[in-house]
Amino acid sequence: MQQRKDGARRALMNNLMWFVGSLALAFFVWVIATLDSNPIAERSFPNIPIQIEHDPGLVITRQSHTAATVRVRAPQSTIDQLDSTDIQIFADLRQLGADEHTVDLQITVSRRVSVDSSPRRIRVTLEAAQEKLVPVETVVTEALPRGYEIQGDNPVLEANQVLVSGALSQVEQVTAANVYLNLSQRRNPFSDDLRLIPVNADGGTVENVTVEPETIQVTVPVQTRSDIRQVSVSPNIHVDTLPAGYALSSIEYEPQVVLISGPPDALEIAPGSVFTEPVDLTDHTETFQTTSPILLPNTRLFVVGNQTVNITIGISPLLSSRQFDRIPVEVIGLNENTRVTISPQEVTVLMTGPQILLDTLTTQDVRAVLDLNGLGDGNYQLQPDVSLNADQSALTNLSVLPAELDVVLTTGAASTAEPADEG
Repeated sequence: MQQRKDGARRALMNNLMWFVGSLALAFFVWVIATLDSNPIAERSFPNIPIQIEHDPGLVITRQSHTAATVRVRAPQSTIDQLDSTDIQIFADLRQLGADEHTVDLQITVSRRVSVDSSPRRIRVTLEAAQEKLVPVETVVTEALPRGYEIQGDNPVLEANQVLVSGALSQVEQVTAANVYLNLSQRRNPFSDDLRLIPVNADGGTVENVTVEPETIQVTVPVQTRSDIRQVSVSPNIHVDTLPAGYALSSIEYEPQVVLISGPPDALEIAPGSVFTEPVDLTDHTETFQTTSPILLPNTRLFVVGNQTVNITIGISPLLSSRQFDRIPVEVIGLNENTRVTISPQEVTVLMTGPQILLDTLTTQDVRAVLDLNGLGDGNYQLQPDVSLNADQSALTNLSVLPAELDVVLTTGAASTAEPADEG
């Protein structure tokens, strides 16, 4: 009976061992198959921002790294579903006081993976937070134009103090918050929102602090000075002295306005514009520059600054048109023993240019020339070239009528030019 029980027990153990072995083999085969279809892979995710956790009342003044590269190891199917938003890196500095600390980076991923990072640790410097009120000061980088002033001498500020906050070592350097004013083009009262710049005792900008508010409204009541008046200037050009055949093409001058000063009663009745001394154009036939003193209507008044005006006067010739009829056509480049027939043998020349030039020309100064060089026997339509016994570069138009001439070249006859038979 006992032997029968022992045999049954051995048989049961053998079957159990075979079952466990089969199960292990099946699991091993499953793992191999899974790895073949979904292998383990690696992927790097660069520039993952590092989040810092620290206690209230502290600020970060230095951080060795602000981002890290995370390497992820997992099955390919898991890797394929990851992106950078699934990864977070943070450094826990809670319960660590103001000092420089080296801490390990902690990584969390939305899926089960194996991770590593570069760097693995970072250095962070914490300082005690500080805030204080500092005065607002205006700094004029470019002054108002001459003759203007700020009513009451100072701009009007929306607030006289602002709050500066940040690390204790930085905030302690701040002595004021400056607004900078460029008034070089201002001639009327204005208001503007200007950025506040924290500065130290030497006027240098203090970085890494926060100013609240960031901007402030500044009102600048600009007004003219009571002892100075602005007037416009007009050059006194004597156009009637311009040589015949020429015209004014432009007038440019600086300054166009000036400041005058003097006794209040004289300023009050001063005109709104003044003239320069006369500018004579005699013998001027092209653009030129000159200076002319400013004339004031009252000897008790004087110009503040430069007393003269710089003037550029553009002068150009008057244009006209003229027609020259019955200009004979000349021939050049005709071979010996070649006969040429031209129709017509006279042309009309039209030209537009400076009147002073056209008035000096006669028909003898105008030539119409046909160049026959390189041409063999045949019929041609040719354009004559027109030249003048004068400088023709100033002409704006030069035309010939008719524009093309009928030309017939025939070999075997004495060289001649004769009209075509019009009968």
